Amino acid sequence: MTKPSDEWVDAYIDSHPDSCIEDAERAWWDEQVEKDTTTGTLTPEQERVSKELRKGKAVDAYGKERKRERKPDEEKRELIRRLAEALADLSPEVTNPEREIRFGSYSVTLTRHRTPKG
Repeated sequence: MTKPSDEWVDAYIDSHPDSCIEDAERAWWDEQVEKDTTTGTLTPEQERVSKELRKGKAVDAYGKERKRERKPDEEKRELIRRLAEALADLSPEVTNPEREIRFGSYSVTLTRHRTPKG
């Protein structure tokens, strides 16, 4: 795997005192990707590293990975259930109990719009 030279990392850290080695390596890869955008393609190695750097994981204050469980939206479930009952003669299929109902080659997607901030 190609890496930035130690001199490049040192120069980056000198010019960005609050950064660490990982920040310097990310910046170096970003520069490499920008250089290759003129050709419009990335090498397989650059694509792999770019994908790896884009991955983000949610962590708590202690550095542990966290998973947030979503509460079921009973109001949306009830609306989908009522739609399925109303369209019973079309033999609907509830593909997602909080989002989508299908019948034939059609589907209805339920969307809750957020209240505008003002």
